[in-house]
Amino acid sequence: MGLRGLYHKTKQKRMMRRYADNIRLNPDSYYGPGFILDIRFPEKEKIYLETGEHCVLEGRYVFETSRGHINIGNRAHIGNSMLVSVNEIRIDDDVTIAWDCLIYDHNSHSVEWEERKNDTEQEYQDIKNGLNPITQKNWDVVKSAPIHICSKAWIGTGVKILKGVTVGEGAVVAAGSVVVKDVEPWTMVGGNPAKLIKRLQ
Repeated sequence: MGLRGLYHKTKQKRMMRRYADNIRLNPDSYYGPGFILDIRFPEKEKIYLETGEHCVLEGRYVFETSRGHINIGNRAHIGNSMLVSVNEIRIDDDVTIAWDCLIYDHNSHSVEWEERKNDTEQEYQDIKNGLNPITQKNWDVVKSAPIHICSKAWIGTGVKILKGVTVGEGAVVAAGSVVVKDVEPWTMVGGNPAKLIKRLQ
């Protein structure tokens, strides 16, 4: 093993120990060197991430509030992508998610200027005071909704899936697509916003 591999393995062990009370990782899955947990405000014994068996997982799993939750089923493959949760992201069995995807179950900011005008100032003050930059963020004005990726779906590279979306069983989302509405089972969609390309059954 090269020095880089040793570094990642050691760093990953520290990360796993840090969040041991907040994760349920199946020991019969593979967690690659790009597998990163980022739990901003962990609550004691609250489970944020659960994984099934025989998965191959890379990627960054970000929980911006204590409410977030990600559940990954069996035999899921997730490349070096990012999943960000303040609500819930559910990934069923046999799902394939390629590299550079973004799965994001909330808006991050209010669409109303009066409700978001102080966000950057608040962030700056948190950083200046040595805090996490979203320590004082007002999440009450940020819309969120669960994301569900059903079994046997394939999410191509560079896809963005936004809040409230269900990707149906066996669906394929073409590379680079932005998914803002539900995807029917056994269909292929693509584009920005993603639209039906063809039916697979």
